Amino acid sequence: MAVWGPDAAPRDVPEPLPDAPLRPAERWWDLILVPVVALAFSFAAGAMAVVIEVAIGERGLLTGSFTSGNVEQSPYFLFGAMGALYLAMLGAVALLLFWRGHRFGPVFFARGRRFAAWAAVPAGIVLAIAVMVLLSMLPAAMQEELIEQNAALDPSTLGEALAVFVVAVLFAPVAEELYFRGIMLRVFARRIPFAAAAVVTAALFSLVHGHLFLSPGLGGWLLTGIIFLLGFLLALFARAGRSLRAPFLLHASYNATLVVPTIAGLLIGAQT
Repeated sequence: MAVWGPDAAPRDVPEPLPDAPLRPAERWWDLILVPVVALAFSFAAGAMAVVIEVAIGERGLLTGSFTSGNVEQSPYFLFGAMGALYLAMLGAVALLLFWRGHRFGPVFFARGRRFAAWAAVPAGIVLAIAVMVLLSMLPAAMQEELIEQNAALDPSTLGEALAVFVVAVLFAPVAEELYFRGIMLRVFARRIPFAAAAVVTAALFSLVHGHLFLSPGLGGWLLTGIIFLLGFLLALFARAGRSLRAPFLLHASYNATLVVPTIAGLLIGAQT
């Protein structure tokens, strides 16, 4: 039985219309099909970006100069590649839904339960603040290691900061919630208990972010554990709200709280 969505057990929502689509909105092979299509599109977009940057990068028309000196490590290239990946995931899911006779909005972003949506934003902000406090308490050497590992994604201009905000607060929450809570959680919850499905999806969600591989050691384990906690909380909000609205708002507010201090610092620096 579905956890939530158009084929979930009805509670305080009306019965589906007699002519509603009979095919399920998601299937197990979507777990493979969606990322494969998204990666293929993202690779093509990234290759095009490299060609453009190599051709006119010296004139600074796209990105100016980068401290890294490498096109593939420039913030604009990394943000563009991630944005292309997220948009490709969104397009792949929408296309699959259309082919199966479903509409994107009612399947994943129905109204759901308002209390979950209202609680999502403060929950995301509080969690992000707690994470920042926790990271500030780490030993100085570990903090420096984590900063170096994420230096390529650290914006140094207002343009880069805007790119970070758009990708982290808009594209990433939509795409990641569609895949992990919209598809994966619902597929797993049909076969195993919800708690187990939430744990599995949160574990995969945390591993995909790559901190455990980019930052081996205690720092990487800590960041991976934080994202696992975020993923599990997002699964709970998806079930409580019976929609992706609540987890999207939580995810977006969490990311925004982490990004805003950097943007504020750049704005202050630009004015002084």
